[in-house]
Parts: sequence; structure tokens; C-alpha cells
Amino acid sequence: MSTNFLTKNSIKRKLKSQFLWFRKYYYQGKSFTCPLCGNSFRTMLPGGFQSDAVKKLDIIGAGLRSQNICPYCLSTDRDRLVYVYLRDIFSIKEKEIHVLHVSPEPALYRVLSTLPNITYTTGTKYAEGTYYPSGIEFFDLRELPYSNNTFDLVICNHVLEHIEEDYLAMAEIFRVLKNNGHAVLQVPISEKLVDTLEDPDIKTQQDRHTVFGQFDHVRVYGQDYPSRLEHIGFSMEVIPSHRVKEQANVSVNFALNPRENLYIAHKKL
Repeated sequence: MSTNFLTKNSIKRKLKSQFLWFRKYYYQGKSFTCPLCGNSFRTMLPGGFQSDAVKKLDIIGAGLRSQNICPYCLSTDRDRLVYVYLRDIFSIKEKEIHVLHVSPEPALYRVLSTLPNITYTTGTKYAEGTYYPSGIEFFDLRELPYSNNTFDLVICNHVLEHIEEDYLAMAEIFRVLKNNGHAVLQVPISEKLVDTLEDPDIKTQQDRHTVFGQFDHVRVYGQDYPSRLEHIGFSMEVIPSHRVKEQANVSVNFALNPRENLYIAHKKL
């Protein structure tokens, strides 16, 4: 790798850092607090994108949200929901545990990877450049390269909707979890659908965008999502976002999606 290339990368990182510091002070205020970076802002930034399928099916966790992105650490509303649960309800900072984080979100990764009390394993099926940290493992979620009963916690946030045989991925997560282990399994979901919408014959990116709302999604989960996980063997806990905040016993506004539920799967043999 040339010195010139390294210099250009260093300049890009420095400019990005300076830009984020500028936004941190430009948007500072007291309306919202990001639990991941600890900064407070007068507004969060819009994020996500809209499509006809997202609008038609009213897919929660998808679409454009006005108070979605933290101006400084770039966490999303779903990143913050998961982290508030992990920090204030699950008490992740107080446990000596082994964690598997599938396709780790940058904002969550930056915090969780620094916790000295956890053994932190990350992996993904997709190679998307600098979106993932260097040194990440690559695996097929339908055939995880780990022994039975390895992890105390699995975090799999908006991944299963990309996996064609999701029941195999769910079964693998169940397998690698220890007894009494937990999995945070978030997905975009439509409460308008009683049954999950999927069709293995829909294969092109355009058709998937038209039917499922995104070119790389292979289904839209419906109200049956918890029962699909229960069929694998999980015991399900569904916590609305406002309950997460109540259980966390905090009064600040984290700019969570008020319609998003937290799906916690427990392995109890």
C-alpha cells in the first residue's frame, strides 16, 4: 500500500472528524440526548428512505424518520433502542459475558468493543467496505462457525430480513446461545400483515424493492414474527420502545422510534 494512499486516507479521516465536531456544536441543545456518545442536541437528523412498499405496508423500522440520526456519532434510532436496553435493563456493563454481534452497527461497535468485561465477537455475511470494522469475521448466518452453547448474548439488528432461509439462521442463533442466553433480534415489521410476506421466486433487486421495500430484503415480517422464533425454541419477550425507556428509569429523550418494539429471544431449556 503506497504512502500516498495512506496520506489520503488520513486526510479523509481528519476531515470527517472535524466535520462531526462542527455538527456536534452546531446542533447542540437540550431536546435530545444520544446514549451512545452522550451528547445532547436541539434536533436529530432525518435518515432512512421511503418507498411505495414501505408506505403501503407501513413498515416499522423502515422508511424516512425525521429524528433518526445522531449528528455526532451517527447512531440510528434502532441503535439507540438496542443500546438503552443493553445498558440500562440488561446491564451489559456489569456482566462477564461472551457476545456475538452480527453485522455490527458502527455506533454500537464503537461502544461495545471497548467494554473490558465482555468477550466481543463480530461477524457478517456482507462485505460493505469501511461500514464494518477491520478484522471482522465473515460467515454464513445459516451455518455459524461456533460450537454449541458459546455465547451469552447475540445481537442481530435488522439482518434476518436479508436471509433467504431465515429459519436456519434463527436455529443457528439458538444453537450457539448458552442455556439462559439472550438474543436481541430486531427486524423491520408490518403490523398490517398477519403473516410474514415472502416469496422465494422474487429474486431481482427491482422486484424485491417493489414488493419488500428494499432491493436486498427477501421478506417483510408480520405479526407472526415472534411465533416464528418460538417455533425454533425461543421464549419471546416483546417490549415496546416506551416501556424500554420506562424500565431504564430515565427521563431524557433518546429519540427512539415510538412505534418500534424490542424483540428479545430467550433460550430456556
